[in-house]
Amino acid sequence: MHIEVKSIREGVYLLWRLDLLDEARQFALGGKRDLLRCNGVINNSIDRMLRDNDGDMDIVRKVIRYQERYKNRFIDESSVTWIAHDKNACVYFWLFIFRRFTCQNTLLDEITRYSRRLYRRDRNKHKIIRDELPLRTPDTAEQCLIAGLYILDILPLYLGDLQDILDEIRKEYSRIRSSIKDEFSWFSEAESVHIEWVWEQLNKNNYLLSDFGSSEISQNIKFRSIPFIYYLWNERRDTKTLFLNTLRKRYANMKHRKKVATKAPVNIRISESSKKTLVKLEKRFNRNRADVIEFLIEKAWAELNQKN
Repeated sequence: MHIEVKSIREGVYLLWRLDLLDEARQFALGGKRDLLRCNGVINNSIDRMLRDNDGDMDIVRKVIRYQERYKNRFIDESSVTWIAHDKNACVYFWLFIFRRFTCQNTLLDEITRYSRRLYRRDRNKHKIIRDELPLRTPDTAEQCLIAGLYILDILPLYLGDLQDILDEIRKEYSRIRSSIKDEFSWFSEAESVHIEWVWEQLNKNNYLLSDFGSSEISQNIKFRSIPFIYYLWNERRDTKTLFLNTLRKRYANMKHRKKVATKAPVNIRISESSKKTLVKLEKRFNRNRADVIEFLIEKAWAELNQKN
């Protein structure tokens, strides 16, 4: 009997359910061009299982049952177009799902573990072992979306439950998106060295990254991840506010120290009227005093060179 999957997502799900994790990972980032090869791997694997089990047709019936389960429960990608068109939403989507529905191997009691899942009655208590994920560490925003969908695909939940999760994510993301503009405006133009500095500060906190594991976040998505990790942090509001205020002040001090490290000190005295003008220029350019003076010097020098 020939089994055919219609998409890479379905193929990855089927391979995962057949305990073929390496094969599932092989196709996790595949596209339509890989579909034929994926079907080949699935059918060759089923043929091998049949040979190893004296042609036991329960294997085929199990595969068909898995396929039906996937078709009845999977989230159609048309339902997540609002995520696909927003890179920040892609990252938040994955972080939300990764935090809630996965766990480290060390957190599982071997007695309660069945196959690759820890079953609980509460739908929010289902956990997938991170070492068993088809796509564990996405490297781009687009990969975050597919990694999150893979987790939802293999959770033992009904479609209604999955839709509830999507609705919750959309509601929370809408709320957070407006807050980021205000509370993380200081971080909006961070360079790679600044991103790493902030990540180190998060790592120093005993709890902030505990739900993610610092090694799980790719270098390429840290910039987008940092604000969302803060908002997903399950901590009292006053504690979070204090942490963020302290982080912002330390960040400003760090940037200032790096900026003045190569600057030469110059002591000058100017008239009271010049000082008032300097204050006005600071406000006009939205720069500190040293930056304004340096800007005026460079501008005057450039004008002199043009005349010469």
